[in-house]
Formats: sequence, C-alpha cells, structure tokens
Amino acid sequence: MTEELKPVAEKAPGKTDHLLVEIGCEELPPKALDELRDALLNAVSAGLEHDNISFDKAASRAYSTPRRLALLFRAVALQQPDQEQERRGPALAVAFDLEGQPSAAALGFARSVNMEVQRLETLKTDKGAWLVARIHIAGKSLEQLIFPILEQAVRQLPVPRPMRWSDHEFSFVRPVHWLIVMHGNRVLNGSLLGQLAGNLTRGHRVHAPGPHALPRASDYLEVLKKACVLADQDERKSAIHKQLLAIDPATRIDPVLLSEVNNLVEWPVAIECAFDESFLSVPHEALVASMQDHQRFFPIQAAPTSSAVSQRFIAVANLDSADVARVREGFERVIRPRLADARFFMEQDRKQPLEGFLQALDGVIFQKQIGSIGDKSRRMAAISRKLAKFMCLDEKTIERAARLAKCDLMTQMVGEFPQLQGTMGRHYALHCGESVTVAEAIEQHYLPRFAGDTIPLSAAGQLVGLADRIDTLVAIFAAGSRPSGNKDPFALRRCALGLVRILLEARLQITLPYLLAVAANELAAQGIEADPVLLAEVREFINERVRHYFRDAGHSSEVVAAAMSSAWVTFPDLQERLQALSSFLGQDSGLSLAAANKRIGNILRKSQSDINSNIDEDRLILTEEKLLFAEVILLEKTLEPLLAQSNYVASLDLLSQLRPSVDRFFEAVMVMDEDAGLRRNRLALLLRLKSLFDQIADLSVLG
Repeated sequence: MTEELKPVAEKAPGKTDHLLVEIGCEELPPKALDELRDALLNAVSAGLEHDNISFDKAASRAYSTPRRLALLFRAVALQQPDQEQERRGPALAVAFDLEGQPSAAALGFARSVNMEVQRLETLKTDKGAWLVARIHIAGKSLEQLIFPILEQAVRQLPVPRPMRWSDHEFSFVRPVHWLIVMHGNRVLNGSLLGQLAGNLTRGHRVHAPGPHALPRASDYLEVLKKACVLADQDERKSAIHKQLLAIDPATRIDPVLLSEVNNLVEWPVAIECAFDESFLSVPHEALVASMQDHQRFFPIQAAPTSSAVSQRFIAVANLDSADVARVREGFERVIRPRLADARFFMEQDRKQPLEGFLQALDGVIFQKQIGSIGDKSRRMAAISRKLAKFMCLDEKTIERAARLAKCDLMTQMVGEFPQLQGTMGRHYALHCGESVTVAEAIEQHYLPRFAGDTIPLSAAGQLVGLADRIDTLVAIFAAGSRPSGNKDPFALRRCALGLVRILLEARLQITLPYLLAVAANELAAQGIEADPVLLAEVREFINERVRHYFRDAGHSSEVVAAAMSSAWVTFPDLQERLQALSSFLGQDSGLSLAAANKRIGNILRKSQSDINSNIDEDRLILTEEKLLFAEVILLEKTLEPLLAQSNYVASLDLLSQLRPSVDRFFEAVMVMDEDAGLRRNRLALLLRLKSLFDQIADLSVLG
C-alpha cells in the first residue's frame, strides 16, 4: 500500500512585486462598503496563504471608493515555490520476486507516480525498507492561481443584496465594468465577473473619466489622484474632516455620517450652505435628523459649546465645481422640503396634547400574545408607581411620566424620524404644560440606547426606564419568545443590560426579585401568568448580563462567580462585594485564604457525614483547632456590624488575620480523623470558618 506525498524540500520563489486587483463597479452601497472592502482583503489574503504564494501581509492594503474595490499586495511572489516530495511505495520484501523481477505491486506503484521501476529508490529505516519515488513538483504561477482565488473570495463576500446584469449567471453587489489584475508591470491574463483583466482604470466621472493606463501596479494611488480620485479611504476621510473644520470648528461631525459620506465621494469638496431661519422653530433634534439622516449634510452648531444648531450646514460635493454658487443652491433646494415636512409634522402633532395620543396606543400591537402598546403603557405606569413608592419618590409624577412615555410613537414626527422617540415626547410634553420632571423622564427612559450610552440622569427617568425594561423581559418570556442563539427579535439582551446598568450605575437599592414580582403581578392583572419557574429563568437571563458587565469591566470570571455565589441582595451590593474581593485577592493573605477555602469546600463536599455548625468545645483537643475556634467565634461577633453596613473591605481585612491560624490548623490537624466525633466536630469548625467568608463571597469556587 502506498503512502501520501510528503514534502521534503522547497525551492525559494523567484522575484516579487506589487499585485494590484481592482474591481470597477457602478456605485456601491455606502453603508456596506467598508465591510465589503475588508472582507475582500481577508479572503484574498487567505487564498494566497493557502496556495503558498508569499507576500508581505502587514504592508498590504485594501482601498475603496463608491465605484471600486481594490487590493494592493506588496512583495508578492511570481509563483509558488517548487517542491521536492517523496512518495513511499510497497515494502522491498514484496516489491520483487526471487528472481529480482518487479512484482505487480512495484509495477503498479511505478505507474501511479509515472516513473520506470528502475528510477525508483530505496528507503531504509529501523522498521524496514521500501521503494520510494522522489518527485519534483514545479510551483504553479501566480497567474494560474489568482483568478480562482478571486472567484472564491467574491463568492464569500457579505453582499447585502446580490444583483444580476446582462445575461450573466453570476451575481455581485453591483454590475462590474472593468477589472485590473497586475503583477508589477504585467497584466495577468484571466477574467472575473464577466470582465477580462487589463491595466486600465477609471478616473472621476466628471473631471477625468479616463480610461487611465497604469504603468505598474505600484502607481495605482498616484495615477488615480491625478485623475481626481482619492482611492485611499483613510486619506479621503481625513480630507473631508479637515475641510469641515476649516469652514467652521463648530461643525457637528458624527463618525457614522462621516464614514457614510466618505463612501459616497471620490473627490470631496465641502460647501457651506444655509436654510431659512424660520425653520429654527422646529426642535433642533429634528433639524439634525433631516440634515444628517435624509440628506447626509453636516449641521453647524449655533456655538462651539451649544447643542443647538444654526441655520448653516455643510454639504460634501463629489466634484470641484467652477460654479460653487449653483452647487450650493442645489443643496439648499433639496433640504428645504425636508425641513418644511418636519415643521408641518410638528404643527400637526401639537394640535392636541401629548395625552391625546394615549388611545391610539391601543391600536398598535406590542406582541400578539401580550397585547398592545397601550397595555404595556398601563403596566409601565403601575410598575413605576410601585417603584416610586418603594424609593419614597413622587408616585403621581413618575406614574404620569410612565403613562405618557410611549405617546410620541403615535406622532407624525416620530413616524418620519423613529430615532426621535422620547426626544419628541419631551418637546411635546413641555409644550402642553407637563412638568420638567415628566418631560425629562419621557426622553430619558430610553437610555441607554446603545453600548457606551449614558443612563438616565433623573430618578424619574431611571424608574420609568426600569419599568419599561422589566415589563418587556417578563412579558416576552411569558409569551415564549426567548432569545435563541443569534436570534433576539425583541432585543432582550440589550434590554436586560440596560436594566443592569441603570441599577448599578445609579446605585439603586432595588432587588431583582422585587422587580420581577412587580412585573409579574401587572401581567397577572391582565390575565397573563408568569409563574415562579419562568421568573427564575428571567432572573438567570438578567444575571448572565451582570456577569458580562463585570467581565467587561476587567474582573475575572472566577472572581465574578465567587461574588455572585454569596447572599448578595442588590446589584450595587454585589458590585461592592466584587470590588472588595478583587482588592483582597491582590494580597498574599487573600490568595492563601482563597486556596484554604477551596480546600475546605472540597473537604466538605467529599465528606460522607451529615455536617452541621454545632461545635463541641470538649472535643477540641489540639491547640491549633482551639485557637482557630476562638478566632472564628470572635470574628462572628466582630463582623456582624461591618456586614450590616456592607463594609466588605473592612470585613475582608479582618478575615485576612485568620491566615496564620488556618495555616497552622491544616499543618497540625487531621480533619478526617478515624474518630467519628472528632471528625464531625472538625468539619463543623470548617463549616463555621467557611460561613464567615461566604457572607461576602464563596472563595471555594476560585481556581
């Protein structure tokens, strides 16, 4: 039986040079462009590595503009290295007969490697001798390999909506109009996406459409820059940023908007524009949404430190026009109807008080098994009232804020600009005479909206935010729509994390079981049951978010598990335990006692006897166990007031004094003594010792 080919040696590849790949398209989707570019670079890089084509990966780059995806690899080999391989054949004992003639096995092996038997060599090892064929395999050229690599890479791209064009059977994100594949100054022959590879690129549609010939792959950026195309997206973004600030340092530069505009232009030119001052009567958040989201314009603040915008804005054109005034006029013309719509929506919404939209909430389904948003609004109000009473805050005001919190969802303005939910609620609440507390809570209850966002600043906003989230979690779990894998249609993970952040960062001493019980009671009043088993499931789901929160904050999984294994009450209480424990474990005594607790935990788990905490002093016969008992009794009394004040740092400092006694105990005392009475007494002592630590954290779970 033959064996697989085994590489023996490689011959170094020949000369290296830049490899350029450019796929020229119709305008690519700006929001997907960055991901497509990076995915193409990663896929082609992986293909080159797989096919053993050497290149300088660290120095290679991907470029993109609205009309192209390009890759520029440096120091790319012209071909794979040659390989000298050996293939082992049949054992020498069966390869020839007694007369020295090759057997059928030898002849078959020779045919399989396309060699004469006489050219086969013998391989001798400690285990025997075999026929072996030494085969030279010439490395394939880059030209042979690159197009299959590109085809595979294109198939793997995360294309949002593939398109077909002409009579082609393949699809791509946009129709392809030209293709460049060059190694140094040489075009590699092949085709991709219906285009033959060449060395002709395209410049700016207006200023220098082209085609433009590339003498060498390394000339790519320079040739395009002369053709009024900044192909390097980082250079292009930097140019836009500088132009915006040069016009006015008070320009609002949203990073997401900047990236999107960067993917819409090849030769950016920023132009200052303005709209009619009368539109400033529209809430500024709506003006910003109109400019940024609808037209991709950059608002200019009324002052560098102001949150309000002025009537001025900046548009980024994709050409350097000789008639700037006309281009400006075009930008100003397209924003005018958008702002007029926003003003109309505001005027229509204000024709009734915010409370007037309450009835409409009953006509919008929140979840088919749970009911309408109106039902949710009533539950939120009831939960908020109970939380306010628990926190000794103004029940009526907080209940009012919760009742009105979802009303702006029914307004025309939020229908046009969904991102303004809460914000327009605040504006409309103030306009119809609601208190500042109610208005701010309506806006803030959505916070945090995303990772890194702030939590509500006001107490009313915090409680309404908690009511909204705990109702959503319990209700959706009760409806059976739990998150599964990557599927989380109701964003329950984000919802739970928001709840955790509010409780922790606002230092709210509200227990999770209380929150769950209040939410379950309001659902029960609506005829929807949330039994204890389901509430336990929701509690664990929220606790998992707590674990993620603390791990992201830099605490190890083991330390988090130790703190969460204690009898913690609220999330701030848990956080204090965790911080004290992390500091404690940074000390030698802390690490030693943690190891001792782990040992104690193992002993107690493995013990076959029934263990209780009753200690018979008469059975303490060794000095070391007597001293440890005395210290445990003393600490039980000393710790009580500290634990009542949640002073876990001082408590652990006291417990650290146990280290010498614990060390001496384990050196001198045999816990699992043959005498059953002694054994039970010593196990009881260890249980009492462990219980001291367990009041703060279960150190036995640490590694």
